[in-house]
Amino acid sequence: MKYQETQHDLLVIAGFVLLAFFGCLTFLRVGGIYVSPDETANAYFSQLFAESGALSSFDPLNSDLDGALFPRSAVVLAGRLVPGGFIGLPVVFGFLVAVLGTWSLTFLTPILAAAAVFAWYAIIRRVFDREIGLVSAILLSIHPAWWYYSARSLMPNVPFVAFLIFAGYFLIIRPFRSRRFAYLDFVLSGACVSLALSFRTSEAVWIALAVLAGAIAYGRIRISWSRVVFFVAGLTIAILPIALINQATYGSPFASGYTVSVADVSTEISPAVQESPTAFLSFGTDLSHVFFPFGLSYKDIGKNVLAYGAGLFWWMTLLVVIGFPLAFPARSLARELHPARRAYLAFTLVACAYLAAMYGAWTFFDNPDPMQVTIGNSHIRYWMPVFVLLIPFAAFAIRWLSRRSLTETGRRLTVVSLVLICACLSVRTAFFSSEDSLANAAVGLETSRDVRDRVLALTEPDAVIVVDRADKLFFPYRRVRYPLRDETTYALMPRILLRAPLYYYGITLPPPDLDYLNVEKLKGLGLRIDLVETFGIETLYRMTREEN
Repeated sequence: MKYQETQHDLLVIAGFVLLAFFGCLTFLRVGGIYVSPDETANAYFSQLFAESGALSSFDPLNSDLDGALFPRSAVVLAGRLVPGGFIGLPVVFGFLVAVLGTWSLTFLTPILAAAAVFAWYAIIRRVFDREIGLVSAILLSIHPAWWYYSARSLMPNVPFVAFLIFAGYFLIIRPFRSRRFAYLDFVLSGACVSLALSFRTSEAVWIALAVLAGAIAYGRIRISWSRVVFFVAGLTIAILPIALINQATYGSPFASGYTVSVADVSTEISPAVQESPTAFLSFGTDLSHVFFPFGLSYKDIGKNVLAYGAGLFWWMTLLVVIGFPLAFPARSLARELHPARRAYLAFTLVACAYLAAMYGAWTFFDNPDPMQVTIGNSHIRYWMPVFVLLIPFAAFAIRWLSRRSLTETGRRLTVVSLVLICACLSVRTAFFSSEDSLANAAVGLETSRDVRDRVLALTEPDAVIVVDRADKLFFPYRRVRYPLRDETTYALMPRILLRAPLYYYGITLPPPDLDYLNVEKLKGLGLRIDLVETFGIETLYRMTREEN
């Protein structure tokens, strides 16, 4: 009977997973162009690693210009272009691309997300029960945050959480529990933790605190040192290659694109790197800054938690509020099931509280309009673990509401109806709710691809394009420098023009601004700027030497 129930559950989950997977292919028709500079950089370095086994590239022109040419989410270190963040995604995905082929790059995150849903079902079924496991897996597969960032397949957040789920699966479910292979569960669990941290190393603090809280709440711990040794062995085996690649890329096994010293970088670090959480990996900082690198502004925490943590996915919040008290061990529950539930609750409470405080205090400007609350805001991806951990409580609420029905048929209809309502709301939020939702972003990318192709046709292959935010369009097809309105950029322009054609692409300059540049700002540098072609509200300009 249990086997048949499991088979039924897996088939149901597979249906929702397939729906989500095909939804993740929204950007397939506009492949090769990405929503954010992070995705652009990850695509470039993943393919570079697949081809060369390295995460750095050298450009003689950039060397001549003291490392001034780089896109956001990358830095120039010792004359070489390197990732501006953690290297887990380009290394892991680059390795898989080398094995499977370039075509696979788009599909890796959706595949990891799909596999994680099945692992999540097994974990929640063991911790709570079968019904909660089934509904939790369905809700995870269609959760708008999970769906959205699975489709944004070169962002690291879903793979990070997926590998944490795999680590929990091997530790809790222990699929290799037979006497001969029992050690494999602990080796693989440790390896998955290392892989997760290679994607988001800065999350190590909350993971350690949440695991400690869960272990204390579990209360029946007898340490098996052999298991600890195998877990640490898996941890080491997986993290050692990352450390060696960090050494080769940044000069230190503990460094990343976020922590390379400004003094070691050939030019100023990009704003994307400057605002990143470097404190977690920096030594010598005070303790409060290590745990809360963005401070503790309770006003900002409250505002962001309400807007992004609770308000954006309001239906999930409502279900979580209803279901949370129902998840506590009841007196009627078998006593041997209490420790696992207590551990899950403690782990979740600590993780959610810490992540809410840490990232809630940080203000992001992902949207040009700071008043817009959209799914594309960085709070959503940084709070991905929170959304996943809270899902079982929503499942408890759905079951409790279904049990208000008097008949078995009514209960099933209630569950199906509530799940379908959640699915419809998720589709609307992930695909259609704002300009950065999936469907709207795909339309925008199609337009951007046409612009990119036209600009590439209008510019020489060795050209340099100064940009404000369009580096994600032109890199790596053209060298880029940003922004225009920067004294360092102005000073570089004459040097660039000695070596390569130079252009500016950005918001169309009003006639007074264009006159100011030609009559005053650029004239003193012996340069002038001329319009080449306009694309909507943006324009391509060419920089040339002024004729005397």
